[in-house]
Amino acid sequence: GLSVSFECTKPDTWNKQKSLLVAHIKNSSDAPIYGLNLQCAVPKYVTMTMSPPTSTTVPVTGGSNTKNVTQTIEVTNTMLGSKNLMLKLKVGFTLKGAKVEHMATCSGFPAGEY
Repeated sequence: GLSVSFECTKPDTWNKQKSLLVAHIKNSSDAPIYGLNLQCAVPKYVTMTMSPPTSTTVPVTGGSNTKNVTQTIEVTNTMLGSKNLMLKLKVGFTLKGAKVEHMATCSGFPAGEY
């Protein structure tokens, strides 16, 4: 199936509230995923800018020339230190001709950092 992991960095040393999240999207199924659509929602105290994915087709992960699909999300937590970052994700795609839609909540970001 599809898995999404986040690589979190701080782009500006002077702005602790701002974070750059790079979603690494992997496909562990035996067929390519087509029409990838990742949507993200954040609480009111977080502002967000999301760039499009590097591809809407996710090849089967593991081949020697497998291209990683990534999507960059820039977030600013205006309540950093008192409220933790939380994301609600909605992902849609087509696998073997069947449309798949899944929702998840990501709340395991280190407290006080993001």
